[in-house]
Amino acid sequence: MTDAGYVPGTWVAVVGERTWLLLSVPPESDLVGRCWDLVRSDEPLDEVLAAIVHEGFRAVSGFALVRLDGTERRAVVRGETRLEVVDPSGAVDEISGAGVGTWVDRNLGEVARLRVTNGVRGPVLPVRSGVVLAGEIVVSLEGLPRPRPEPVPVPERVEHTVVRQEEPVELTVVRDEPPAPVTGVIQSFDWAPQVTTAIARPEPVQAAPPVTDTVLRTNVMSPNDTQMLHGRASGSQLVRAKRCPSGHLSSEYAVHCRVCEVPLPVQDAAMLAMPVLGALRLSNGDTITLDRNVALGRDPQGDPRSANLVQVGAESDTMISRTHVEVRLDGWDVLVRDLGSTNGTTISQPGCPPQDLAAHIPELIYPGTRVTLGDQVFFTFEVNG
Repeated sequence: MTDAGYVPGTWVAVVGERTWLLLSVPPESDLVGRCWDLVRSDEPLDEVLAAIVHEGFRAVSGFALVRLDGTERRAVVRGETRLEVVDPSGAVDEISGAGVGTWVDRNLGEVARLRVTNGVRGPVLPVRSGVVLAGEIVVSLEGLPRPRPEPVPVPERVEHTVVRQEEPVELTVVRDEPPAPVTGVIQSFDWAPQVTTAIARPEPVQAAPPVTDTVLRTNVMSPNDTQMLHGRASGSQLVRAKRCPSGHLSSEYAVHCRVCEVPLPVQDAAMLAMPVLGALRLSNGDTITLDRNVALGRDPQGDPRSANLVQVGAESDTMISRTHVEVRLDGWDVLVRDLGSTNGTTISQPGCPPQDLAAHIPELIYPGTRVTLGDQVFFTFEVNG
C-alpha cells in the first residue's frame, strides 16, 4: 500500500500511484494540466521530465520528480528542492539540486519512505491522488513492486571441443633497393628461396599554417576524426510547432514567441520543419549559424557532416583546449557543455552572475547568454528571425 500526504504551501504537487512531482509554477499554468495527464496515465518519468523541460527553466525554477515501479526507480531534482529517501533499514539518503546548473538524476534502490520538500514545515494532510498546493510531499511505501533482477545468462553446455585453425597465407614482399653491382661473383642461385624485406617510406608531413582568426572547419575536416559530435541540421526533421503573427516558429508548449517574445495566439500545433534556433556571435564579430551542433576550440575534432567545427584563437594558445566546448541542439533547447577543458568555461545567463561550468554536464542557455572559453575568447547566443 502507498500512504501519501502533503504540507500546504505555494508550489504545485502532482500525486499519482507511482509518480510524485513537486514543482515551482503558478497553479493556473498549462504545465500543471499536462503533468497531471501524464502522471495519472502512468507514463514513464522521461515523458513528464520532457514536458517540464519544454516549458523552460525561466518558468520552472525548481522541481523534484520521483517514480517508483517494477522497472523504473528514479528521481530527478532541480533548484532548491530537496528529496529525502529512507530505505527499509532506516538509512537516509538526501538528494539536492542546489548549485547544479541543470538537475540531479539518480537511480533509487529499496525505498520505505520518501519526503520531497522546498523547506516548508507544517501539519501533514492526507492525499490519495490529484493536484494540490503544497510545500512538501511525504510518501510511505509498502508493497510496491520491487526492482526486477537482471536475468543471469546460463552458459550453454559444451558437448565437443572444436579447434579452428586458419589456413596459412603466403605473403610476397617486394624488396625496394637498388640492384647489386656485377662483380663476376655468383650473386644468387635460381633454386634457392628468395628472402626479402619490405621498407616502408613515411609520407611527407606538411606543417599547418598558424591560425589567428576564427576558422569554420565544417568542409575541411576528414570524416575519420575520432571524436564524433552527432547533431541535426535544421529543416531535416519535423517538429510540432506554433507560429506567431510575424511567422516565427516556437515550441508547441511555448507561451511567448522565442524570437519576438509576443504572446502566441491560441492555435493547434502543426508538424513543421525545424527552424534555425539562432546563432553564436563570437568575440571577434564572426557569426556561426545554429543549424546543427557546434564544437569550438583551438583545433576542434569531430564529424563535419553533423557538427560545425569552429577553430578559435591561435594553435599555440594553451588557454583554449583543442576541443574546448560543445553547443548541442536538443529539440527546441540549446545546451552548452565543457568537454573537460584545461582552463574551464564560464557561463553568464541573462540577469545572473557568471558561473563555472562543470565538465561534461550540459547547461541549458537562453538568448543573451555569454560563454567564455578560458579567459579571453567568448561567444553570445542570439535568436533572430
